[in-house]
Amino acid sequence: MERCKGNRDPQSLRDAVGQSPLGHLLDASQLALLLGTGRLAVMRAGDVLFREGDRARHVPFVLSGEVKLVKMGPQGKEYVLHLTRGGAFPDPGALFYEAPLPATAVALGPGRLLWLERATMDRLLDENPRLARWLLQVLAARQRLFVNKVAGSQGVISVSRRVAGWLLHRSRMEAGRRQLELPGTRELMARLLGLSRESLSRELNKLAREGAIRLERRRVELLDMAALERRAQD
Repeated sequence: MERCKGNRDPQSLRDAVGQSPLGHLLDASQLALLLGTGRLAVMRAGDVLFREGDRARHVPFVLSGEVKLVKMGPQGKEYVLHLTRGGAFPDPGALFYEAPLPATAVALGPGRLLWLERATMDRLLDENPRLARWLLQVLAARQRLFVNKVAGSQGVISVSRRVAGWLLHRSRMEAGRRQLELPGTRELMARLLGLSRESLSRELNKLAREGAIRLERRRVELLDMAALERRAQD
């Protein structure tokens, strides 16, 4: 995907930023600075936002749609590291890396992006402690997910704990919503959690039988948050 080419209409940019978490963290002068260098872009399924090995001068912020962050294995096998929906960076670390980007970001479907100039974000982070604190919280949540994923791959964290923890994390990332859309396919979600599709399906069905969740075709409703919290801590 062509980076940073897109809509620079001031009102469209203002509306897009205002509807994102960034809009609530910037004062008028900081918002004007961001709008002066930002770009709106449309993404389609399969669009590559950035590739492993790229140098990041501009960083995508997802306004709508869904993006997967992946790492490619030596035989071309794709390892899903994270899934991002509207209101988040596919990889917030791209704002800080001195080395080339460590992963590739691919759009899973149609959506909109806000391309942000890294130099502008550096300046805003220096000027705005609230923005810096918010981004640190984002990075901390992502770090926790990756630690749990590594621990799970080594058998330290059970399948039950991984699934419950991911559902709770997704709810928190969506402002406490209890009705969640499942990402893409069960296969994609299983790869994200480092599980087989069969193991994931068994655990989701078990949670549904116990009354902790209600499963629909592409959605899950969290019915018993306390039960999920207990499961995530087991």
